[in-house]
Amino acid sequence: MDSLVVRKRRWVLTPPAFEKLLERLDPSRDLAGEKYERIRGRLVKLFEWRGCPSPEDHADETLNRIARKLEEGEQILDVYSYSAGVARRLTLEIIKEQEKARVALRDLPAPREVTRHAEPDQQRECLERSLELLAPESRALILRYYEAERSAKIENRKALAERLGVPANTLRIRVHRLRAKLERQVSECMRQSADRIR
Repeated sequence: MDSLVVRKRRWVLTPPAFEKLLERLDPSRDLAGEKYERIRGRLVKLFEWRGCPSPEDHADETLNRIARKLEEGEQILDVYSYSAGVARRLTLEIIKEQEKARVALRDLPAPREVTRHAEPDQQRECLERSLELLAPESRALILRYYEAERSAKIENRKALAERLGVPANTLRIRVHRLRAKLERQVSECMRQSADRIR
């Protein structure tokens, strides 16, 4: 398998779907563009206020979901109000994903050479920053590998190997390599933080 994690087929915004969204906003193309940007700006602020990472991306995802609903034939009378409901549901999804990541991060051991002198908050911040630098498939893989508690962890890893279509040993090797890469990135982050403090 080329990809480390099997991805769900994700809907991609198409030009006709985007046109349908603009038409719903206003018959005038210029006014529709202005309304689109106004709604998008409000959504960015909403996601910022809720502490979501990448608020611009989430604003775009919200508008894409609305475009998809319109393309599927749903009647949306007020896109402005409807966008607030979609953003609320998306925020709940983000919170759920962040909680899963926190559980996985709790079990992901910090690099040995940086744990002696580092503050826990600094370690966590560097680990989270380093995870963001990984490719999305790699990040998802390492977080899934370390999620779950005790005995559930074994079943989780077995299921992950099956889903990827690889033997458990191959999965362990992949994760070991990813973890080594992650440790190097965390170490570099910790060194840079220490240099800034001096």
